[in-house]
Amino acid sequence: MSPEDRNSGQGDRPGKGKNRFQSYAWLLITAWTLVIVISLGVNFYQARQEIQDIALTTARINFEKDLIYRRWATIHGGVYVPVTPETPPNPYLGHMPERDLRTPSGRQLTLMNPAYMTRQVFTFSQNESFIKGHITSLKPLRPENRPDPWEIQALKSFDQGKSEVSTIEKMEGQPYLRLMRPFKTEKGCLKCHAQQGYQEGDIRGGVSVSIPLSPLYAGQRRTLFNISLGHGLLWLVGLVGISLGRRHLRTAWQRQEQAQEALQQSNCRLQDLVEETSRLNREISLVSELADQLHACMNGQEAHQIIKRMAPRIFPEQSGALLMLNASRNFLEIIVNWGENPPDQPVMDPRSCWALRKGRPYLVQEPDQDLMCEHLSPPLALGYFCVPLMAQGDTLGVLHLRAIAPVPGSASRQPFSESCQSLAITVADHLALSLGNLKLQEVLRHQAIRDPLTGLFNRRFMLETLERELYRMHRKGSCLAVIMLDIDHFKRFNDTFGHLAGDALLSALGRMLLAHVRKEDVACRYGGEEFALILPETSLETACKRGEELRRIVHGLNLEHQGQSLGGITISLGVAAYPQNGATPEVLLRAADEALYRAKQEGRDRVVAAESSAEPKRL
Repeated sequence: MSPEDRNSGQGDRPGKGKNRFQSYAWLLITAWTLVIVISLGVNFYQARQEIQDIALTTARINFEKDLIYRRWATIHGGVYVPVTPETPPNPYLGHMPERDLRTPSGRQLTLMNPAYMTRQVFTFSQNESFIKGHITSLKPLRPENRPDPWEIQALKSFDQGKSEVSTIEKMEGQPYLRLMRPFKTEKGCLKCHAQQGYQEGDIRGGVSVSIPLSPLYAGQRRTLFNISLGHGLLWLVGLVGISLGRRHLRTAWQRQEQAQEALQQSNCRLQDLVEETSRLNREISLVSELADQLHACMNGQEAHQIIKRMAPRIFPEQSGALLMLNASRNFLEIIVNWGENPPDQPVMDPRSCWALRKGRPYLVQEPDQDLMCEHLSPPLALGYFCVPLMAQGDTLGVLHLRAIAPVPGSASRQPFSESCQSLAITVADHLALSLGNLKLQEVLRHQAIRDPLTGLFNRRFMLETLERELYRMHRKGSCLAVIMLDIDHFKRFNDTFGHLAGDALLSALGRMLLAHVRKEDVACRYGGEEFALILPETSLETACKRGEELRRIVHGLNLEHQGQSLGGITISLGVAAYPQNGATPEVLLRAADEALYRAKQEGRDRVVAAESSAEPKRL
């Protein structure tokens, strides 16, 4: 392309842009004008509707007023007024004996019923104001009260269930809002209208109220003028805004190339942001899933399985391990590990980890230059990140993450970016909270079911377990034995050596029982120096043999307390079995206790089996 063509092309481009913006400007002006016209029309309509609402409210108020004084007259059976040319006696009340009365002074009075009174009020009202009222019915007594065509239609609609009719009608060439409501026959109305066949509750007719709209429309003209003026000013402001906008758009069009380049850069940044947001959403979802599952765990083993399953999904670009402090807090033990390159030592000194020393996360990006933890054996090619697990001021362990070698050909990334560190700290917080809660629950559970002195199960746990095991044995058709044992002359032992020595004896006996019962057996401290053993799937004969073994083992105990030998002790044992000695926990324990009592009576240091019971099974 020649320079002239290039110059001519550059010269044509602004002209085309100018024509385009001019067309857009005219289109906006047209649209803006249309919006203003529609808004003005809506405001005019709403203003006219407000006038009609005002007129309708006025008509209803007038009707209620007429209804109230008419009902008052009905309640009182009408009123007596002096006879005048304007108020002659009502010929339609000639059937009433007391229509006309004469006062002691000779003044003549005539009865004015509610309809007669209402009609006179309407006549007076029309002379004083523009509001018109008319009482009528489809069967009027007076021909002058007959309804006009509009009222006939309204009265007929009352028979169909309508309670009100209101429309805009022309009367005497002027617009009126006409309202009509029905009159129901009341008990007081039958005095005058019973002869027409009406009964109480019938619709006898109605009252129409007509409100002239011309005075209201005239009073609204100033409001409409103000609305029109406001819309005109708004239209002018819009035109000025469109003009200024067109000018700014022309300037923006001239910078289009720069904007396109900036837009491309923004799209790239947005793409990165979308990827980052997707990654964060995925991490948030995984952390939330981890927290939900940890909160549902019943013990630490379940929590460790969940951590082992979820950790590789949360940290796909790192290998790692969860290290927990033991009960004595003198070493760290690997509980869970995943990925490549787990820590070199399964058990390590807590002081070897810088994160635990400092009490905050510790990051190593360059192993050759940074100070490394002693529990990691050099050389270490990639970095690592340690986060201490802290819960309520207590250190539980360490979350250890280690970078893995990138896949050949993939883009290299920083293994421990700020977002990765933040994720690791968040996960560590959740792990610390959940594992701390589980640890606390295990302590509370142990305290709730274990005797603190002997380490055996307590009496409440024993009763619950015995009831459950009896039901299980009943379902399986198997047997179960209970051994009750007691330390002989324990009170004399306490008096001789003191209560601390007695506690040491009870503790030693508890350890002995734990060491010589099967995994499925339940050893409990029943109370004081009395102990109980629950032996599932064990017959009475086998339980007696087990009791003899325990008795011999106790003979061999050589106890010392504070350097003083406590001498030898003996125990007495009572044995009962399900089903021959009872089918309920209470009966079975009572049988074993009675056998223990017999062992005491027969000289102690012996095993006595319970006698058979005739009690039927109740499980």
